[in-house]
Amino acid sequence: MTTPIRDPFAPARLGPLRTRNRLIKCATFEGMTPDALVTDELIEFHREVAAGGAAISTVAYCAVAPEGRTDRHQIWLRPDAVAGLHRLTDAIHAEGALAAAQVGHAGAVANSASNGARALSASRIPAPMGMSMTHSPDADEIAALVRTFADGARLAVDSGFDALELHCGHNYLLSSFLSPLLNRRRDGYGGSLVNRARFAREVAAAVRDAVGDDVAVWVKLNMYDGTPRRGPLRGFDVDEACEVARLFEADGHLDAIEPTAGSSLLNPMYL
Repeated sequence: MTTPIRDPFAPARLGPLRTRNRLIKCATFEGMTPDALVTDELIEFHREVAAGGAAISTVAYCAVAPEGRTDRHQIWLRPDAVAGLHRLTDAIHAEGALAAAQVGHAGAVANSASNGARALSASRIPAPMGMSMTHSPDADEIAALVRTFADGARLAVDSGFDALELHCGHNYLLSSFLSPLLNRRRDGYGGSLVNRARFAREVAAAVRDAVGDDVAVWVKLNMYDGTPRRGPLRGFDVDEACEVARLFEADGHLDAIEPTAGSSLLNPMYL
């Protein structure tokens, strides 16, 4: 007995959202925000995606903090950005599509020299983009980062976004905590897989609490870092990714998981 193929052009549901079809424009950095704010070019880019028939157009990349950008030109979620984000979501909605924001923190992938702020990662490591060493946040700083994610998510929703994608891939900040190769912590956020997944799960819970149940929330989750074993250390892999997906599912805060792979930090050619 064969499984019927679903029509990609048929309406569907994604959490609380009703979509006009099953086609979603994924988050790929547009490079159209030279002042870290929405531009007419960015609006037109996503308006064309929506006019072309996509159900959802995902805006990338919306950092939750200034040090969370890969460079100073990327949008970060702050009051100054709201007016432009509203114009962007209004343009997407006018074409009959829904708007999603990719929300994240670049961690060690951030360019600290460009941002004028130190990069962060699970453990202290070199940050190649800024030619500097990262800062490893302590438990209090992690709690503050969780609140920063929640505040950024709420600002995005207040700017008209219907859905949020939490970036937990490519060894960005949340992803770096998952990787045994990058996370060598000895506190409650390191060691076992449950501990390494704790930060991402706390972010998902805080974001859901901040935005409520009328917004779709999913996570972009690395399935494989694409990094070779280094002695006893290895990168994040498919088996652990499936376990983390089960943890996310059991928590009940997410509507979907978007699989991805590779490391912008350790193996960019694998993306």
